[in-house]
Amino acid sequence: MKIAFGALAVLLASTSAYAQTGAPAQQQEAATVDDIIVTASRREQSLQDVSIAVTALGEERLNNAQVNNLSDLQTIVPSVNFGNDFNQAKIFIRGVGANTSTTGSSTGVALHVDGAYVARAEAQLTSLFDVERVEVLRGPQGTLYGRNAVGGSVNVITAKPSDVFEGYGRLTIGNYNTLITEVAVGGPVTDTIQFRIAGKTEGRDGFGENPFTGADVDDLNRRMVRGQLNFDFTPDVSLLLSGEYFRQDDSSGAIHYLRASFPGIARLPALGVGGYATDPRDLASEVQPGTDTESFALTSTFRANINENLSFTNITNFRSFETSLFQDLDLSAVQSAFTINGVNSTVQERRIDSEQFSTELQLNYDTDFVNLVLGGYYFEEQQNPIDNVGFGRATGLPGTPTILARDNVPLATAYEFCGYGPGNTTGGSAIQTPKRVCVSSDLQTEATALFGQATFDLGMLSEQLQGFSIKIGGRYSHETVTTDNAGYIIRYSPTAPNQALPTLYTPRGATLTERTFEDFTPEIGIQWEVNPDLLLYYTYSEGFKAGSGENAYASRTIVDPEEISNHEIGVKATLMDNRLTLNMAAYAYELDGLQLNKTITGGPAGFTTIFQNAARTSANGFEADFFAAPTDTVRLSGGLSWTDAAFDDYITVDPLDPRNVAGGTPYNPITNPDPTAFGAPGGGNLQLAGNRVRNTPEWAWNLHGEVDLPFVMPMDGMLTLMGDVSYKSQTFFSEFERDIESSEAYTMVDASLVYESGDGSVTAQLWAKNIGDEEVRASTFAVSTGRLIGVTYLPPRTYGFTIGYRF
Repeated sequence: MKIAFGALAVLLASTSAYAQTGAPAQQQEAATVDDIIVTASRREQSLQDVSIAVTALGEERLNNAQVNNLSDLQTIVPSVNFGNDFNQAKIFIRGVGANTSTTGSSTGVALHVDGAYVARAEAQLTSLFDVERVEVLRGPQGTLYGRNAVGGSVNVITAKPSDVFEGYGRLTIGNYNTLITEVAVGGPVTDTIQFRIAGKTEGRDGFGENPFTGADVDDLNRRMVRGQLNFDFTPDVSLLLSGEYFRQDDSSGAIHYLRASFPGIARLPALGVGGYATDPRDLASEVQPGTDTESFALTSTFRANINENLSFTNITNFRSFETSLFQDLDLSAVQSAFTINGVNSTVQERRIDSEQFSTELQLNYDTDFVNLVLGGYYFEEQQNPIDNVGFGRATGLPGTPTILARDNVPLATAYEFCGYGPGNTTGGSAIQTPKRVCVSSDLQTEATALFGQATFDLGMLSEQLQGFSIKIGGRYSHETVTTDNAGYIIRYSPTAPNQALPTLYTPRGATLTERTFEDFTPEIGIQWEVNPDLLLYYTYSEGFKAGSGENAYASRTIVDPEEISNHEIGVKATLMDNRLTLNMAAYAYELDGLQLNKTITGGPAGFTTIFQNAARTSANGFEADFFAAPTDTVRLSGGLSWTDAAFDDYITVDPLDPRNVAGGTPYNPITNPDPTAFGAPGGGNLQLAGNRVRNTPEWAWNLHGEVDLPFVMPMDGMLTLMGDVSYKSQTFFSEFERDIESSEAYTMVDASLVYESGDGSVTAQLWAKNIGDEEVRASTFAVSTGRLIGVTYLPPRTYGFTIGYRF
């Protein structure tokens, strides 16, 4: 906070001096920073006039940085941290994000595409294309948006139809046989109807390979298309219809082997020893890992200007999302099965089948004295995830039907729980049987909300209050969460009949659980426009995320909600005769009930899921963004983020402490004094107060520079050298602050050489990302089934050439 107040004093002095004396003539003729228009406050405003901590990235910046998905944002937006495991996006802002790896829970950071909320963390891994702008809002969001968020929101605004026939095409080729194509075309159909169609394909070889099969891993094969049709019924009434389709089928998404969970503990050996890949980017597996995703969405946006002050908006969205992740949880080419090597089989399919519907009604009233947003929101989602573990992608061991029949588990029900039906395996040598573990969940969410925010210009009441505004907002949330986790677990044992203990079986409906949550979250703030070049603001806001269920065998768990209270002060300044903008924010928050998930080795399935609330976390932080144009040919921008986010109170069990894991002879001070035995002193619950939260580096910064080179180019074009340097300090992926479950501090460098013709119609770019080929962990996960620590990585060094044409 001291940093912020010191900087504020300097800014007050500098902007006041400029307002009183004006800038020298030679400075007035210099290049200026472009004004950025955002809709973070649900109306079009200059970024410098919005009393919200927001970073906005336009189409040109996104294209030049080769941003193809949300993960790519983290090198150019330091306040955002992005990881992934189990095919789920882990977006974090200010220490708040997705702390679970089971499906079912809401994310801490919301994703909106053209105002419509995208619920599934898995769906946030899809690609960006034909995007006009991305806005990253930091801090709790709820008084202006339909779906509340405790950490922030990433808003994707796509390019819209216009009344001018226009379009573009881009082609990218690169190492790893990268081939990316993107096209868009749009324009008028009639005087009152416009269309736009855009599509993109992404393909490349893998960053590694499967030494067992020779096939690539972490390759890419994606196709997507979006169509939009806009109807202008009158100059004041319009309807925009949008449809989007996404398809992915490749060998990406699986976690890689990092290390055994319990090195040196003989009773807890890692599964798959002798079959691990030796190169970190390779992944050995007898079953080819991969992701198979299909999604489509329909959105309608109706807008009506009732008069010059009053407007009405309705955004209605339907999204269907289906994905399957296949991976071998021993992270090894060793084929595990009880009948082969005496250990449980480990091939997993994680399947998500989700349908969501939302509609938002929004009323905007805007006068010189007040800007008012009132809204109502309805959201429902039906999820039917399946988690199965067994011998193959879609088969179990030959004896499975006999065991199930003995234990009165209907075979048809077992197939239903596993998500596939009987048939012949490849070659027809065996019958396709149910897997060892199959869990079929029914997770439902129904949410309604009323929200609103009013900003009053106090200068209209008194000349002494000129430049002062206050905002008052609030949100009422009502949410019902329903879970049902049916399934079965076959428990192999060498001494039992059929080599299996009685099967654990939970029929559908047996664990049906429902909880309802209600909350009111206020927001108040004051802003002072000192002069046209300096805005100061303070905001107090609260956020709420309802409790969530999980997809775990026979689980009735629905955790308590998360609640956050946040204080923020901010400064937005335009300096040096519009050649420099500097935006800063300092914040402090307390979050109660942080929802966290982990698994621990043991239990009938080989793993036990723990889904719980941490008692409390808190954070202090500071952020700064700047844009500068010191000369006509040089442009600079960058950001800095300092986050001190830690647990204040969290008592939990460490899954990597062997004293907490059953197996072997339990501890006995006389007969078995082994200090690592199950139940040995020092195990059990730990108090983690003071430990840093997950996925949040203390320091992160980015510096971007552009220099127009003084060369005569064809078509009156310009050649520009661009570069990005980004840094993140050590980032922990678990709450236990272990180096093995973290990414070390790293600095990443990107560079490109960009040509643009004088009329902007032709562009060409030579680019390279991660020039130093840094091996950076994106996330780690303790894989309890295999007694291993798994890892995913950010991309290695990539480079290529992009050419584009616009008309």
